[in-house]
Amino acid sequence: MISVLSKHDAFTLDESTISSAYLTEKELMDNAGKAIAQFIVENIQDPFNQKFIILVGPGHNGGDAIISHYYLLSYGINSELILFNNNQKEGWIFDNYTINNNSIKFYDKHIELDRDYWYVDGIFGIGLQRNIEGIYKEIIDELIHCPNIISIDIPSGIYVDSGLMAGSNIHANYTLTMGFPKIGHFFNNGLDSSGELHVLDIGFKPLSKSHASIKLIDHGDLCGQYPSYSENVHKYSRGKLVTISGSKGYTGACILAIQAAMKTGVGIIKAIIPESLNNIFESSLIEAISIPIQEHKTGTFTSENTNDILDETIWADAVIFGPGLEIDADSGDWMMQVLHKLERPLVLDASGFLPLIENKITISELPTETILTPHYAEFSRIFKLDLKEVIENPISVVKAIIENLAGRVLILKGATNIIVNS
Repeated sequence: MISVLSKHDAFTLDESTISSAYLTEKELMDNAGKAIAQFIVENIQDPFNQKFIILVGPGHNGGDAIISHYYLLSYGINSELILFNNNQKEGWIFDNYTINNNSIKFYDKHIELDRDYWYVDGIFGIGLQRNIEGIYKEIIDELIHCPNIISIDIPSGIYVDSGLMAGSNIHANYTLTMGFPKIGHFFNNGLDSSGELHVLDIGFKPLSKSHASIKLIDHGDLCGQYPSYSENVHKYSRGKLVTISGSKGYTGACILAIQAAMKTGVGIIKAIIPESLNNIFESSLIEAISIPIQEHKTGTFTSENTNDILDETIWADAVIFGPGLEIDADSGDWMMQVLHKLERPLVLDASGFLPLIENKITISELPTETILTPHYAEFSRIFKLDLKEVIENPISVVKAIIENLAGRVLILKGATNIIVNS
């Protein structure tokens, strides 16, 4: 798995690398500038017949951009540097790197941006703390019309810990992030604006465990995790699943859950369903076994069904509870009764969260081997949080509820899923 850094983590890693004499600040920035230039030469089509405009902001991100310009020129690339004030020419970078003055311009509002050029966005990096305004906002708004943009570390105008937009932001084709991905690449505006994300190795010292608490799962992490079975195996040895899902008007949720379970390798599935819906399920489910339960209310379950449902779960290795179950005034009671007595590993989803939302049961009363799979709105209702806060700071709010899980697993579903346990 790949570590994903917050702003604090990134700055701490920077400081740790420098203070330990692993690398100096100048060496890190030289590595960054060189890596950016090398990426351009190796990945942009026909780079020697393109023009690159390097936009330099006030921080370290801008320093990396200046050094990348130096290396691009040394490689024979047509590169031009745009600074925003005279102070940017002062300091160690221009003392240490000989850059042709003819390749340097200062931004003014009369500069026209050519859609055919490539723009390297070194305006703002991960240190951004306030909404963008003034000349920086002017050029960022102009760049909306330019289709070819490479951002350094994170698109300018994106807050690194939330992915939210700081009033305006760059929409990049490529984002070249230093050392490790950042939280903002995967959420909110940052997810839409980062384009193709590439991690550049610039020589940071290895991360300590305390700075590696957030991980990105990639394809390689999943390979080998699935159970393997010989061809000469009985379906009962591949896992027995019971689903408690579906109601009048919501049969599709149950059918999709069963299809997903079959696709991921479950050996045999029993679907506990209201009896009046049996014809729908029998015609839609080829491999699963339907277990119709006589209703006391048409098309759904009630408290009178609790014992029958629990009896069927004894057979199972695991239970899915919730997709497509009807929610009415009495639903929370029968759901609570089932969940409170259930003694099998559980995947809890959708309508199944009702007893938690209504405080009829706590997470600690669920089976120890439980996976909760709420989307953002369900999560906010379960933990009594403001939905806007969950959307804007999903990592922070998930970290804050870890103790409530008491060893259970939670998957917060969204454009980027977050998986957490205690």
